Amino acid sequence: MTTTVTSRDILAPQQIAALRDLVADYCGVYLDDTRAAALEAAIRRRAGLLGQPPQRYVTELRVRQPPEELQRLSELLLNHETQFFRNRPHMHALQAAILPELHRRLPPGQPLRIWSAGCSTGEEPYSIAISALEALGDPLPRPVEIWATDLSEAALARARAGVYRGRTLSNLSPQQQTRFFERAGDALSVRPAVRQLVRFEQFNLLDPFPPQAQAMHVVFCQNVTIYFQVRTCRALMEQFYRTMDEGGALFLGFSEILWNIFDRFRWREVAGAYLYIKESEARRSLPGSTVAPSRPPTTPLRPPRRPEPAPTPPVSAELVARGRALLDAGQSETALELFYASPPTGAQAPQVLALAARAHADRGDLDLAAAEARRALELNPRTTEAHLLIGLIYAQQGQYSAAISQLERARELDSSSPVIAFHLAECYRQAGRTERALHEYRSTIRKLAQLPPDHLIDGVASGWLSETCRRYEALLSGQ
Repeated sequence: MTTTVTSRDILAPQQIAALRDLVADYCGVYLDDTRAAALEAAIRRRAGLLGQPPQRYVTELRVRQPPEELQRLSELLLNHETQFFRNRPHMHALQAAILPELHRRLPPGQPLRIWSAGCSTGEEPYSIAISALEALGDPLPRPVEIWATDLSEAALARARAGVYRGRTLSNLSPQQQTRFFERAGDALSVRPAVRQLVRFEQFNLLDPFPPQAQAMHVVFCQNVTIYFQVRTCRALMEQFYRTMDEGGALFLGFSEILWNIFDRFRWREVAGAYLYIKESEARRSLPGSTVAPSRPPTTPLRPPRRPEPAPTPPVSAELVARGRALLDAGQSETALELFYASPPTGAQAPQVLALAARAHADRGDLDLAAAEARRALELNPRTTEAHLLIGLIYAQQGQYSAAISQLERARELDSSSPVIAFHLAECYRQAGRTERALHEYRSTIRKLAQLPPDHLIDGVASGWLSETCRRYEALLSGQ
């Protein structure tokens, strides 16, 4: 039996782009062209469930914009993969420094308030609760209130159930598993002492913040805004800044660099991790400070007892070179560790972000890699590695014209790179542009001749890459 495809089943690129913008306006998540196939699949799935042709579904959604349907479509596009203690340096800083310092500074009995914004299936807020119990003791010496929110009701249902198995538990120590979980067949269930610290609630971060969001001492919003456009990220940071308590700590994912996006928070190294602080009014009024806080403090905090460490210098060209060398040698995990230990600021930050994107692509996380590369280009359109990576993602998807456009831009920025020349040759060959492919294969051979045969490029020996180019050269030239 064959299925007949009618004109009502075919979605034009303009229709997909229109829904992409609609989803971005609704929840902030912007799906660039590298994720067009995922968006189209979600559209077809929702249309099929509603018994509508895809074109009719798109038209009705664009005209009526019902929030409930935008919610259902958006949920199909969200990435809920996470783990307990996913960002271990941040969790260490929270437990070793931030929570003890807040406990010393806050008046006795005042609740310590933490927001896990974009909590997914609950691993992050439960990790925060475990950190609070380990840092402050059980029973807790003061109330700890953890507000955990997410756009997805399906993710929140799993979070409230609090039952986990498999890879998501891999960062928990045996002692933590015994103390904070109980066996539930082949899974672990979060114990009541941890559950009672967390309140889950559905919330769209683009909606006005409710009273519950006010006067937060700590906000976690990790691996959320990297999928936002810069203007959306900037607006959300402004909202966080207005509602956080003075001296409050904002934890963002490594990729969510605020350099040249939002400058009212001040990044600090705390216990080996980088985070953002809303400085006190007194501190920001010192000579050289030009931005005043948006509102008076809600809590009369005492000065910290320990002096703050001196700011670490911005990332350097040397760090970029070291990271690139590690990636060329195929050591993506080591490269990521190096990048994670660097401060999220300075003119080299876009390059570090693009190289981290390359490492994530090497690990198979293409959605995050594409988002990181796009953000690097938003910060600096001349970031060669970002153009290269996006070109490779397009090529992997068979979008060779789009790939060639990105790779040609990368070559304009770095005409000496054999890697760019090789991938251009591959895309030209796949697109049937034989003469251009031959030209780029020969160009790659010339550039590789300057390197030792055992020199690694993306984990591949330059001699092997050169031989590959010669084989294609012979094939395409009819030899």
